[in-house]
Amino acid sequence: MLANLSINHYICGNSISFPKFARAVSEAGIMSVGITRQAIFEMGIADLKRCLDDYGLTVSSVNSAGFFVGDQNDGLNYSNEELIDFAATLNAEALCVIVGGLGGNFVGLDEAHNIVRAGIRKLSEQAAKAGVILGLEPIFPGDIFSKGCVNTLSQALELVEPFYNAKLTVDLYHSWWEANLQECFKKHTEKIVLLQICNLKVEDGVVIGRDLILKGMLNLSSLVPSLLTNKFNGKIELELFERDLRGCDPLDIIKRFPLDFDALV
Repeated sequence: MLANLSINHYICGNSISFPKFARAVSEAGIMSVGITRQAIFEMGIADLKRCLDDYGLTVSSVNSAGFFVGDQNDGLNYSNEELIDFAATLNAEALCVIVGGLGGNFVGLDEAHNIVRAGIRKLSEQAAKAGVILGLEPIFPGDIFSKGCVNTLSQALELVEPFYNAKLTVDLYHSWWEANLQECFKKHTEKIVLLQICNLKVEDGVVIGRDLILKGMLNLSSLVPSLLTNKFNGKIELELFERDLRGCDPLDIIKRFPLDFDALV
């Protein structure tokens, strides 16, 4: 199972250099990482690939393309075409796709879904030419305005079904609540390219962010094994953001991840 683990670079924010992150991941015995736009901006794609090769790391995901509606506000506005090229260069297992929320230039839900459908079609065709697999990520409904207007696994499956190189990225932060989550892994395993895991930090009945896998409100020791019994053989990627750490050292979290995951399953 250790060979299937990955950690997303988001955990570092801007406080830890990518080479230091890569070294920590490698020393923890983890063999794969999720790549962010920030990592590409920091290193440049050629040096980033060399760094990964130096530490023997593969790439579970490049984050993120899409944003067919709404705004992408991280200030690192690489085009979808550039991100496809980056994913191909890094031999990434998936280029994650966030479709964008309804906020900003609001067009209405039906029209937004039509725009997204056309965007997925075009992106899939472009990615296929580069040998890149897309990982469309459904977003929690509460984030429909800010992040993504594709909110359920069934919606996402319908969008990717026509394209051999379009699959799903399932992030438990966004999809833990779905009644058909286990069924999706059972019946559509071949259409799931990546499982991203974390727990939920809840205060006063409101989700305020992600949490460490052995903390938080979700019973991941039950949920995660129930998903992994269905012949899913993709990467299992820890996705936490720097703001979720609340004073914890990201390097310590990286070091502990294999042991924490083992305790979970």
